[in-house]
Amino acid sequence: MTHERRPASRRTFLRSGGVAAAAAAVGPAALAGCLGDDGDDDVLTIGALQPLSGDFAAWGQAHEAGLAFAVEEINEDGGVLGRDLVVETADTGSDAGEADTDFRRFVERDDAVAITGPVSSDVGLRTRETAEELSVPVVLHMAGSHTILPKDTRYTFRVGSQPAVSDVLPQIELIEERGYDTVGAIIGDYEWGTTLEASLESLIPDDVTLEIATAPVGEDDFTPFLRDLPEDLDLLVATGHPPGSIAIHNQALEIGLDPELTTGAGLPPDVLASGLGENATEGFLHLHVSDPFGEAFADVAERFVAAEEARFDTHEAYGYLTGQLIAAAIEEADEADPAEIAAAIRGIEFDTLLAEPIRYTEWGELDGFRHMLSAFEADAPDYYPDGEWRLEETVRSSPLDGFDPDEYDFIEN
Repeated sequence: MTHERRPASRRTFLRSGGVAAAAAAVGPAALAGCLGDDGDDDVLTIGALQPLSGDFAAWGQAHEAGLAFAVEEINEDGGVLGRDLVVETADTGSDAGEADTDFRRFVERDDAVAITGPVSSDVGLRTRETAEELSVPVVLHMAGSHTILPKDTRYTFRVGSQPAVSDVLPQIELIEERGYDTVGAIIGDYEWGTTLEASLESLIPDDVTLEIATAPVGEDDFTPFLRDLPEDLDLLVATGHPPGSIAIHNQALEIGLDPELTTGAGLPPDVLASGLGENATEGFLHLHVSDPFGEAFADVAERFVAAEEARFDTHEAYGYLTGQLIAAAIEEADEADPAEIAAAIRGIEFDTLLAEPIRYTEWGELDGFRHMLSAFEADAPDYYPDGEWRLEETVRSSPLDGFDPDEYDFIEN
């Protein structure tokens, strides 16, 4: 069955059978969002745990802008279950303890029916524990650690950032499609980097030469590590060191290492464009799961630009689709019980700003999604004529199964 509040290009979701089935267990705060005599019957609250300060501020600000715009449009359409949505935001500064405190406050004080916003994996891990304890769903903006979602998880869901194995798979497709035979990688010496390294080593074709250099997480001079890589690189993988991916690309070009492409991390594209400067158009690829080349994305982006006089890109899209996803799940559940909303998210098929409809595994991984790797071009997108750059699709992966830790024996859980 298809439901729509606006024309299909604005808000459409498909419902699978059994979505509204009752959750298996009801936790101590599961009914916090069932607004009663002490709640505000006119609103439904979403709590946003945003990193609006600190190293991840650009992520939080983009996500918050997209989320706020989605909620504004939903409320203009009559709200959800006859109530307006309200977003209550806390700046966590990417502090896991602060995020946990704010999560509990949103549920206990504000009757929040769902939570969103975490970017760092530390915050993702902590808020997954809180979500499972309180039986209140949390939709992660980023937070890509594969350890966040064990298979018994039922209240935590990914959107923007996928586990390292899932990030490697479209890069393997790129290597195979282009016939690359020499690949180099700079890896951060922490969980994400070591997991991506193991994934590369295990999944790369046998006939491809792979050279890997490991750098500290806080490193900003990558030239010694780059000089350890082959001079005839076809592909430079920088997704294994997200904090350094901009510097890795820039410094590789500075020392004359000239790979055809560099695969970078999923930073907000305006951060990438600014940090890369003139090197943005020199083969750097932005990794994302939202589809900025689809009609639905362009439609939302045009409305956002008209209303906000600001650019709409991949991370604003994550915030927007999260607001739409939560609203669709509330409607599917037909009540404001967080446990029922989580059950609805697990069973929903929701056509939005990704290349494929959103659907989830039982434990909250995106399932059947497509990764994209996009290059920068020195031109404005059609929906934002004031822009100085736009994304150009380079790789659109085949549909990818939700990450299942049992399928990859080379990864430590």
